[in-house]
Amino acid sequence: MLATFRERLASPEFRAELKSATIAFVITSLLFGSSLLCLVLGFLIQLLPAYNVDLLAEVLFALSLGLAAIAGVYVIPRLARRVRMELARLDISYAPTQETAFFVLLTVVVALSAFNTGNNLLYLIFAILISVIVASGIVSESMLRGLTVGLRFPEHIHAGQAAVLEVSVANQKHLVPSMSLTVGVRVSQKAGPRLPARDTVKRWWTWRGKSPNKPQNSSPADTTKMDNLVHFVIVGPRARVRQTIEHRFPARGQYNITGFTVTTKFPFGFLQKTRRFAASGTIVVYPAVDAAVSVPKALSEALGARETNRRGLGADLYAIRQYRDGDRRRDIDWKATAKTRRLMVRDRLREDERRVTVRFDPRPARDLSDAELAAFETGVTYAASLLNRLVKSGVLVRLVTPEAATEFGNTPRHLHDMLRILAVVEPRREVSATGSAPNLPTREPAPEVVFAWNGLPAGGPVLARISFDDLPLADDLKPEDKAKKDV
Repeated sequence: MLATFRERLASPEFRAELKSATIAFVITSLLFGSSLLCLVLGFLIQLLPAYNVDLLAEVLFALSLGLAAIAGVYVIPRLARRVRMELARLDISYAPTQETAFFVLLTVVVALSAFNTGNNLLYLIFAILISVIVASGIVSESMLRGLTVGLRFPEHIHAGQAAVLEVSVANQKHLVPSMSLTVGVRVSQKAGPRLPARDTVKRWWTWRGKSPNKPQNSSPADTTKMDNLVHFVIVGPRARVRQTIEHRFPARGQYNITGFTVTTKFPFGFLQKTRRFAASGTIVVYPAVDAAVSVPKALSEALGARETNRRGLGADLYAIRQYRDGDRRRDIDWKATAKTRRLMVRDRLREDERRVTVRFDPRPARDLSDAELAAFETGVTYAASLLNRLVKSGVLVRLVTPEAATEFGNTPRHLHDMLRILAVVEPRREVSATGSAPNLPTREPAPEVVFAWNGLPAGGPVLARISFDDLPLADDLKPEDKAKKDV
């Protein structure tokens, strides 16, 4: 600790701040000390058995009051400035609660009654009420000090599906626990469909509204807000508490985590304090996937297994040859081995690789209405579902958009790469050329499934063309209606 103090003392900023604080302390001590001295002298002079001392006592009392006022004028702005700096450093905000109006009204009634009647008991009650307000502010602020917040979320999240989130709070204070904490996450959507803005202002006069200190319901209709995710009753000193919840993201897109909020109304609920913590992170929400999506008829027929006159891993026999190092044991033909007295293996015909290119062109030829934007989201969902169906069927698939493209593949990781592209795609007229689709060589052109607006040309052997203009809304979409006209 001494070494840390020496390092801080070597800083010019710290020395300047220490000098300013020392001067302020000396001036304040002199002013308040002089005021107290004048007050004591005034009382002592009144006790003297001499005449004509009342005027001198009044002068001393007035001087004491003046010095105290000067000290207050000198000290209070400095204290207020330091408090503002401290609050800005901690990033704490205040908000009244439903109980605030009743308590303030009660305090005003007791104060007026005490002033009008002069009853000492009412004065005592009024003092207790004021002390409760002060104690509430001090205790609630101590609840928010020494905290660290963390969030863990799955790597792969789909829109509309429950994602398991783990929220943790660590209390670094040595003796004091933190109680009644509500943790939220501040997110901003960078890419994806823009959700309608909601009124996030907490109005404490909506008496029958939902309490802001209760955890958020994770139903799909109330998932755009992440400001009240979890509620911790108590976090002990030097302890870390975790809580797991299910949360549904209503739409695909990229959500940037900008920070956390911790809110408390402890101990009396008269004031709600919220402290904001800085954080950074990115959550990519994939489009929703329908496992029962139908494949266009022409594409389904084109993907039938075709065998070639080359060795491979097909079902039919190509030839029987002698065993070589590296051959699989399961391919050994024991009957031929017994006849020839040498290890013989079977070569099989190779099935032709099934390849499909899904070309997704989100560029509209005009400004889109809300209904057309909803149809576009239906197209994104259909494309994601089709990619999922093809990959799980073992088809080599690649996704091509004006901004990005993938290689052919059928692994789960490859599927996630394609879904990540669809998660951030937007219907824009102009797209950047930095991610233009590369020309991937193939032995023969791969059949294409094209998603585009009407009027946009498509090249290559197109097996199916899905137009966003013809797609129904997501609520009316049925699996049998998703396959459009075969080309």
